[in-house]
Amino acid sequence: MYETVAIRRLQRTVLIHRIVQILLCALLIYMALHFQQLFQAKDEPHVFRNSLLATLLIEFALFFPIRRFASNEAQREFAAAASHVTAEQQKQLRQQRLIGDTLKGAVFLGYTAFILISPPATFVLSTAFFCFIVTVITYLQCFSFAVHKGMASRTAA
Repeated sequence: MYETVAIRRLQRTVLIHRIVQILLCALLIYMALHFQQLFQAKDEPHVFRNSLLATLLIEFALFFPIRRFASNEAQREFAAAASHVTAEQQKQLRQQRLIGDTLKGAVFLGYTAFILISPPATFVLSTAFFCFIVTVITYLQCFSFAVHKGMASRTAA
């Protein structure tokens, strides 16, 4: 019984992640157009292109750590969904969840602080903003993929 409730909760979480990803993609497109117009008005369109390239390179560097973190988070959620979890295992899973949430909060605060202290309408601001949005989308995608992969392996077994 507990296992099916936890699996349904994971499925709802994945659905929420999809909705958030759609909203973040819309925000990313809107802000990309906004930054492009700002840099075009300043007669510096190359800054926008360089910002996109820098974002792409940074995300390539961050992809595998993000994927590993999201995969570990999904594995932890599946372990918590198991019907035979002891009190000691629950305590350890709770501790891991707390560490993961703290790490996600630290990344969010780091990006937020960096965006807030950046000079307005510059290469640094646009790159930081794009990196933040793409990092969140990447995490949500990797987590959803790991959950779907885990569910497929559970139904196959």
